[in-house]
Amino acid sequence: MRQRRPKQLVVKTITVRENLQRSCEDFNAGRFFEAHEHLEEIWQNERGPVRDAYKGLIQIAAAFVHLTRGNYPGAERLLRTGTGYLEPFRAAGALGFNIEAIASAAEEAHVRLVAGGVRAFTTRQRPNYEVDLAALRRQAVRDGAWGFDESGDALEMEITVAG
Repeated sequence: MRQRRPKQLVVKTITVRENLQRSCEDFNAGRFFEAHEHLEEIWQNERGPVRDAYKGLIQIAAAFVHLTRGNYPGAERLLRTGTGYLEPFRAAGALGFNIEAIASAAEEAHVRLVAGGVRAFTTRQRPNYEVDLAALRRQAVRDGAWGFDESGDALEMEITVAG
């Protein structure tokens, strides 16, 4: 039996703004796992009220990973719980995202999934992840989000990840 090498931890420098933009690009290109990873790097460090917004966005991205793998139970659960985490942010938005639009599209995806199953579902029937950088600045200040200064400028932050 082959022994696994322990994961190495690596320190890297990110900005929340860049990770959010990468997440959007990956999600919209169908690279759902990568989108989830970019968001998770931030979520792990966020301690403020927007932590749940990240969790909702992450779970929706993970739901689409499950859909591409044909895993109905995982996709169904994550679409349902992901929209639940986004609920408090629907009216005012968060992190520069139009949370209402994402949550509504995820709810529609959930309805289609439940009605037709994984085989009837295409990943083209997904929300669009798009970050509005001006809204991100305002909302980062409003929410005291990690990785931003008091004027909403993104800071370079060091994080530790498995390499």
